[in-house]
Amino acid sequence: VNFDRDLLILTARGSAYLDRSDDPLDPRSGWRLSASVQPTAVTGEDTTLFVRTEAQVTGYLPLQDGAGTVLAGRVRMGSIIGGEELTVPSDRLFYAGGGGSVRGFEYQGVGPRLPDNTPRGGLSLFETSVEIRRNVWRNFEAVAFVDAGAIGFQPTPDFNNLRYGAGIGVRYRLPFGPIRADIAFPLDRRDGDADFQIYVSIGQAF
Repeated sequence: VNFDRDLLILTARGSAYLDRSDDPLDPRSGWRLSASVQPTAVTGEDTTLFVRTEAQVTGYLPLQDGAGTVLAGRVRMGSIIGGEELTVPSDRLFYAGGGGSVRGFEYQGVGPRLPDNTPRGGLSLFETSVEIRRNVWRNFEAVAFVDAGAIGFQPTPDFNNLRYGAGIGVRYRLPFGPIRADIAFPLDRRDGDADFQIYVSIGQAF
């Protein structure tokens, strides 16, 4: 079956970002809020109009004087309004999984797949994460975390098919920010999911 289509996509974008945290790469207190709205028109075989919306809030709570231990959390939600899964271009759909999403799963690995093993995107997204970050020795920090996420096929996020990942990590603080290394495991592994995933990056996961 050939799914190739010739499309013309016109998109406008509006976004807002509010940062009340104390550090851009290694926050220890405060919160952040980001939101975006993308009205889109797709023309080709058919004409489709939809609006892609997304928002994320993160928070950081020091549990000790000097922020030696920090509780961090985030919630991210997205919705595509006015389109259908088969008419919205695949790169405008929502996906979840990976180092900045639900750790324990490969990139875009949360949610069902098409028969050729391609990730199936959805019309809605829900993600959440909780981390405990603790200084352990000099510039080293240990982290334990739990992530969860779901892809839905209606504009309203679907909480019935949540997938969970958990793991531990280490941070090494440099003057410009921490280097991050995490190992995470899918808590409800399916056939085709790896036993674990390893992520290395700069800055905290969120």
